[in-house]
Amino acid sequence: MGRRLSREELLPALKAWAYVSGYGGSLAESLPPALGWLRALWEEGYDALPLDLVHDLGTLLVEGRAFGFASSRDLADWPEEERGERLAYEDRVLGKWVLDPSVGDAHVAIAALSGELQPRALAHAIGLALGPASRRAELDAGNPAILRSSWREALALCASWPARHGAWEEPPVDEHWQAWALAIRAAIVGGLGEGKLFSPEDLWELAHLADLPNESSRLALRELHAATAAIGGVSPSVAMAVRRRAQEVAIDEEDASHYPAGGFDALSTRGRFENLVRSEVAYVDSGRDELGQIDLFDVRFAQGELLYYTRDESPLFDQRRRVTVVVERPLDQRHKHPELDAQTLVLVDAATLRLQADMVQVFGPSGAELHLRWRTSGKADAEAAEEEARLMAMTLADDLAHRRVTLATMTDWQEAPPRGLVVFAAHQEDPRAGARAWVRVGEPRWVLDGEGFAVGEPGGLRALLDALLLRLFA
Repeated sequence: MGRRLSREELLPALKAWAYVSGYGGSLAESLPPALGWLRALWEEGYDALPLDLVHDLGTLLVEGRAFGFASSRDLADWPEEERGERLAYEDRVLGKWVLDPSVGDAHVAIAALSGELQPRALAHAIGLALGPASRRAELDAGNPAILRSSWREALALCASWPARHGAWEEPPVDEHWQAWALAIRAAIVGGLGEGKLFSPEDLWELAHLADLPNESSRLALRELHAATAAIGGVSPSVAMAVRRRAQEVAIDEEDASHYPAGGFDALSTRGRFENLVRSEVAYVDSGRDELGQIDLFDVRFAQGELLYYTRDESPLFDQRRRVTVVVERPLDQRHKHPELDAQTLVLVDAATLRLQADMVQVFGPSGAELHLRWRTSGKADAEAAEEEARLMAMTLADDLAHRRVTLATMTDWQEAPPRGLVVFAAHQEDPRAGARAWVRVGEPRWVLDGEGFAVGEPGGLRALLDALLLRLFA
């Protein structure tokens, strides 16, 4: 960390940052709200962020593709020695952000929020995008207390900024402050990497910012979503194997009345006799020899050339793909093993979220149903379960609304929905549960059917879920 700006240095620093800004609109209108975002970010601990990046990214998130570049207005007024630096910033940084689809998604998410919430959301979005890079760099930091006490002077400086660059009779900052501001910007931009500015977890957080009750909930959900993303989706080969095995299982009689409800969607040379293409019966007796021993229908049947209709997914199949996940004694799982990156309960929740997403990917949104239960044994356990249920309800809001997921607590094994019971527990299997799969958690290696999976290593949880999917639908 570099030094902190003094009270005497604050206004010259703000002026230098505003001078190197790349926005082509009215800075007298855009700088005051940007100063509010900067104050909020400094107070949150992102005190190394400069006004120019906060202003330009925040204004871009407000205006979207309508964002104007300073070169469209001030190119002729720029000093020759500054022109290359300014154009490079517009091209390599601002232009990249304008074309970044995640920035467009963030713009849409913020625009959908209420007007009172938008300033908070804008500051939060800037912190998500630029905050980590600013903390990694060894930069001079601002002082939020000094900014608060100098607020009127800082606001007046921003509100009085001239309409055009050419309005300055002489440069408003000296070479030292300008080079200082450009060095800070280069250090932060250089630490951003080449990927999208906002991750899917960032975008989810922005879209649900109004629903997050407090900062601890936000951080907990962020950790949960990061753990879920780290698992990764089910591979096409495993998805195909799961789907093939699931389709081979007969439909339960209580689910079916007479006939599958799905319609015909293609032709195949393999299938059930009742799905035979009707025109195939034209080959009966056709080509039979004088002894009457064989006809073309028999020949085509023996050689596998008869055509059958294939059915699309039946709603009766959809009803069968139900899984119940029971988290046994959640309070016992609220601990972190030194070899793992997160609490055991966070990893269990992440595995559950990924399992539900895998089922939707394999069977479609109408063919997957997951019931999540927390089995509690005491008041403290019940309180922990309620906290987890609130967090999971926010993440699974759409699935809950469409009844693809249900959430509840229970105290007895008999309260669990009967189909596809999967238990995550920190102790040995309880035979009273009647579980289809019992996952022993709490250690660096989780155990399923006697096989250990190193969940702290890359691919460990993914391998566990693949084995679990194959077991559930074998």
